[in-house]
Amino acid sequence: MKPEAVRSVLVDRVETRREALSERWGDVPHRVRPVIGVAEYDFPATPDELFPWVAVCFVVEDGRVLLVQDSGHSSVWEPPGGKGEVRSTSKKANGENREQGEALRASEKASGGYREQGETEESVAETAERETREETGIECDVTDLLFTETLRFDYGNGVPVPVLQAGFVARRVGGAIRPTAAEIESLRTSR
Repeated sequence: MKPEAVRSVLVDRVETRREALSERWGDVPHRVRPVIGVAEYDFPATPDELFPWVAVCFVVEDGRVLLVQDSGHSSVWEPPGGKGEVRSTSKKANGENREQGEALRASEKASGGYREQGETEESVAETAERETREETGIECDVTDLLFTETLRFDYGNGVPVPVLQAGFVARRVGGAIRPTAAEIESLRTSR
């Protein structure tokens, strides 16, 4: 697919997911982030080659928020989180990709954004819960959507592509707090 066509499908996906999240969780603040340069990576040949969303989780317990220090993110303190699972795809002609994108958008709208198309795919909220478990060792339940953002990635070809990021609030329901992912340098709670 041409870069402009990939971008067009991704713009539609971000808006559809954001609307679906708003329908499920209510209206929340949304912002569009400045473009992030990622010229060291190849531009996605199809929309499905890019991770579908990013989700972070603000786990609150006794008035404190759980934060991680991730070596892959300039070692700043941040909530645990990460990328949604990438869809497996085959190379298809532009028309077939368009039809697949339209079916996906219809499915996401009908689902309220809580369960994405396909039985094995996780929801945006489930991504936040999984990433929290993988990075910190604790189990949590998402209780609310705090914000959404549009992240924009520039692969060096002048066609920035958007990805939705969602920030959730959650409560701890089990597990022991410990860094469990190799890239997590440390954990802490903060008021």
